[in-house]
Amino acid sequence: MNKTILIVFAIVLAVFLLLPVVIQVVRSTSSPAMGGPPPPGPKAAPLLNATNLVGTAWNVKTPEIPIAVTVTLNNGGQAVATVPPLFATIARQQLGTDTLTGSWSVQGDKLIASVNFQGKGFQVECDIIGDKIYYKDKEIPRIQ
Repeated sequence: MNKTILIVFAIVLAVFLLLPVVIQVVRSTSSPAMGGPPPPGPKAAPLLNATNLVGTAWNVKTPEIPIAVTVTLNNGGQAVATVPPLFATIARQQLGTDTLTGSWSVQGDKLIASVNFQGKGFQVECDIIGDKIYYKDKEIPRIQ
């Protein structure tokens, strides 16, 4: 039997056996990404502010980002977005980094975050409702 055919068969078999595992890992990493919409009725007063948001971390997933990233809100208005360790090497290869540093602030019931990446500025406004944060009517889960 030709060894090349045997090696190719082993590689194809390994791909088919490992592909479901990789898909499950990707889904488990990104599944808790965004919660449901805010509760119906009048909005609750914001309980989060520039003081008590310092040191919190949020699991952010958007259609533009294929995996959920952790965004940590640091003192002085610094926000740091970090790719999960499982995808850090890929992010460094594709984007040149696995961490982005930006800024954040609170204005009333809005959390405003911005970052410059590859020469482009990005800014988002999230709603603060009670002790939760929503982006486009989807809850952003707090992880710390």
